[in-house]
This record gives sequence, C-alpha cells and structure tokens, in this order.
Amino acid sequence: MTKASNHDVYFVPGLHRGLRVLEILGASEAPMSLSDIARAMELSRSSAFRLVYTLRQMGFIREAEQANTFTLGARVLNLGFAYLNQQPIADIARPILAQLRDETGVSTHLSVLEGDDVLYLVSHQARSGYVSNMRTGTRTQAYASAIGWCLLGGITEPELQEFADRQTWQRFTEHTPMDAASLLARVLEVRTAGFVVSRGFREPGGSSVAVPVRDNTGSVVACVNLSGPDSGFDFDQIDSFYLPKIQEAALQISRALGYPGS
Repeated sequence: MTKASNHDVYFVPGLHRGLRVLEILGASEAPMSLSDIARAMELSRSSAFRLVYTLRQMGFIREAEQANTFTLGARVLNLGFAYLNQQPIADIARPILAQLRDETGVSTHLSVLEGDDVLYLVSHQARSGYVSNMRTGTRTQAYASAIGWCLLGGITEPELQEFADRQTWQRFTEHTPMDAASLLARVLEVRTAGFVVSRGFREPGGSSVAVPVRDNTGSVVACVNLSGPDSGFDFDQIDSFYLPKIQEAALQISRALGYPGS
C-alpha cells in the first residue's frame, strides 16, 4: 500500500508492534520467551511485556508448555480460517476438488501466491492412507516448489526478477533453484507446458501434478494440484489419467471465474 502524505498521523505504532509480535511468533519454529520477543522486536522487556499481556488477554497468544514461553493462540487460527473462507475462489473450488479427490484417490489442493509464499486455500485429503502433508493454511516458499513455479508463471519477468532478488535461497532437494536464472528457467518451463509434474522436487518421496487456474482476463490466479507420497500414484497413468482429470478440474474453476479459453 502506498504511504499517504500524512502517514505519520494515520499510522498506529502500537497496533503495528502488536501485529509484529504475532508475525514473529508465527515465524518461530519454537515458543519464545519474553526476552526473545523483546530482542526480536528491538524493544525493552517492559514494552514487550505490555504487548504480550494484551495479546494474551485477547487469546491471540498463549503460554506454551515450557514455563515463561509463548506461542500463538487459537484466536489467530480463527482469523486465518475466516480469511480463507472469505476468498470466493475457495467456495468455487471446494466441490470440484472434492470430486477430483474421489476420482483420483489422491489429495487435492487449491493454492494461491501470497507475497513470496504458496498459501493453501483448500485441501481435501485422500480417503486412503496416502494423504498429503499439506493442509489448508499451509505456507511454503514459492521458489522452492513446483506449485510455486506454476503460480509464478502468472507474473511478468521483471516482477519475477524482483521476486528472486528478495529470496534467501535454501536448498531443499537437488531440484531447488538457487538463483534467479534457475528459477526463471523453471517458471518458463512450467508456463510453456501449462502444467508441472513433480517427483521429489520439494521433498524426497513426495509427488504432485499441478495446473494453473485463470480468471476472466486469462491471468493465473491460483493452482490446482494433486499431491501425496509416491506410493499414492500410478506413475504409468500420469499423462493418460491424472493430468486430464486435474486439467478438467482447473478448467471448471477457471470457467466459473469467467475464463473464456480452453
């Protein structure tokens, strides 16, 4: 959002600090102490205490199992699901993805590009034991997954370069792009094919098939994918069965968004 000319008048520092506490706790792999939070916020311990106290009173933060440490509370989850449920594309996709799951026997998902991440808006887990480890609300780094490359196909090359410049590259598998040129090559490959089949691209032993969803302008706005452990797929049927099924599902969602193409 562009800053207003009188930004300092409108901006509420206390609200900003409170929301930053939630972001910091959400990004942490473990509960944090008050000192940890104060250090991350570059605030005094007393200032951090007031923020934590307020957020605890509202249910956005709770005490973790280890004494004097904190983690996110259930109220944050309520807000997250409220956001996901308010996305119109999610309502359109749910019954289509449920049918796709039943027809293929594989977990199905709808994802969007949210900042630099893949955000899973809808997930229908396989009814068999071959479930996916991705759930509604899961976030993953867009640069490091086939679904991310599918979604990044919807932005321009200058935007993709800006995206690449922001990344802190981390190798997850041998397929992970580690620089802008490698990422661009991956994205262009997926954009040209119109789909991507991943076998261990994000993590060993996991596979997926992903197809973009387009809106009335033809822009990529989401991605439908089948995913699960390798044991959940018959790889001899990728081209003859799984790909046509997921392409039809993606087209149904796209048509509901006004996409006129094929």
